[in-house]
Amino acid sequence: MFQALAFQKGAVLRDNMEVKEIRRDEVKGGVVVCTTKGDKFWCRKCVVTAGAWTRKLVRSIAGLELPIQPEDITVCYWKIKEGHEEKYAIGGDFPTFSSYGDLHIYGTPSLEFPGLIKIILDHGCQCDPDKRQWRPKPDLDSLKEWIEGRFLGLVDGCAPVSMQSCMYSMTPDEDYVMDFLGGEFGEDVVIGGGFSGHGFKMAPAVGKILADLVLTGHADGVELEHFRIGRFEESPK
Repeated sequence: MFQALAFQKGAVLRDNMEVKEIRRDEVKGGVVVCTTKGDKFWCRKCVVTAGAWTRKLVRSIAGLELPIQPEDITVCYWKIKEGHEEKYAIGGDFPTFSSYGDLHIYGTPSLEFPGLIKIILDHGCQCDPDKRQWRPKPDLDSLKEWIEGRFLGLVDGCAPVSMQSCMYSMTPDEDYVMDFLGGEFGEDVVIGGGFSGHGFKMAPAVGKILADLVLTGHADGVELEHFRIGRFEESPK
């Protein structure tokens, strides 16, 4: 949806292009973005939203070590017992949920795959985004036990029907980074990253904040103190 709306406004999307360098243009000012394919893009301002690659990219372009750690997370889909599919489907009264205890488990109503419900153990293993194993190894025993105890047999907890691998980008405090890169780039490069597994649903707000930062230098009505890069040096934990 966002891409379609952007296209209507004249935006251009370039897929499958790995950014290897972002540097200042000492002649014209602004920033030059270079890709591994040899493309170069000049811009007055640049926003970096590189997900699990944020730490690597920022380190290479600015020598700054952001404490953003990629984690490999396994997403599990479980079969709803026949006759109860509508009870757990999107559009009904079954909620998105998050259960905090010895384990942090969350899930959403059935949507992507009819008859299957997404229930996930919110814990993963640190990974290198360029060297992923692509072999999910979640703690299924504890997740099965939790499902049997909460859904009372209405969701088949014997084994997930489908498992998918995704990546989180974790910060030490599990909050976002939305700030100017600073250094030689000053306010010409803005960073958005470290969303720690809870950024997707905030995409509309985050997108507006990052756009405001590059267009005006500030985000009206939003307190960004807590999302500064400098907070990690002030309080590493």
